[in-house]
Amino acid sequence: ALMETRKLCLAFAASSLAFTVVLLNPVSANTNNDGKGHWTEWTEMSECSATCGSGTSRASRTYIPGPNDKVGKEPFMAYRTFTCTNSALPQCPRNGMWTGWSSWSDCTKACGGGERKRKRSCYGMSEGGKDCEGENFDEEKCSKEPCPRLPPHFDMSKCSAEANFTCASGKMCIASAQKCDSTVQCHDGSDELKCPVKSGWGSVRYDLRDGAPTQSKAGLWLGLVMEGIVCFLLTTAVWHH
Repeated sequence: ALMETRKLCLAFAASSLAFTVVLLNPVSANTNNDGKGHWTEWTEMSECSATCGSGTSRASRTYIPGPNDKVGKEPFMAYRTFTCTNSALPQCPRNGMWTGWSSWSDCTKACGGGERKRKRSCYGMSEGGKDCEGENFDEEKCSKEPCPRLPPHFDMSKCSAEANFTCASGKMCIASAQKCDSTVQCHDGSDELKCPVKSGWGSVRYDLRDGAPTQSKAGLWLGLVMEGIVCFLLTTAVWHH
């Protein structure tokens, strides 16, 4: 029997794993349902609503009122809804995601303004997915403090492929014969900080003031140059400010 007021009915069908939604408009009919109305057959299932992955598909049917049914403006409809999967694209594409930033690289200069960089990677993107937005690298200025003034005796001609020492700034270099000669060839004073030490040899210690070594309290003993190493053997070397 049709009902006097609008109702929403849910009927679960376990065998088809679907549910039916029936929407009835207000209608006047007796309990014996002698309005002589009838339901149409179910329509074909609609296409899956999802362009990828899971979506829904539904069928519907309509109640055709009988001559004794008093109907409203809207038709009586019933819907049967199913879960579906787009067979052409069962899995939705995955968009790319950024990793975290790497550590900053070393600054390209020790003074005078250099640059350092860091990077990140885009991962997880599947076919059809969107690439990560933004840049995969980042850079910033570093070592902005001015470099010390270049000493007058600095010989730029020593900066050649044969020179085996580079100042910390990466821009100035000195010949190996000037590595540990108690003078500052590098404009940033770094040439006296990397004198190599060999087993059996003494070590070198320099105290620099304003880019130049100070006087020694004790004696500085120079040894022989051995194995192509230019540093002099210092049996005692105590420098002071």
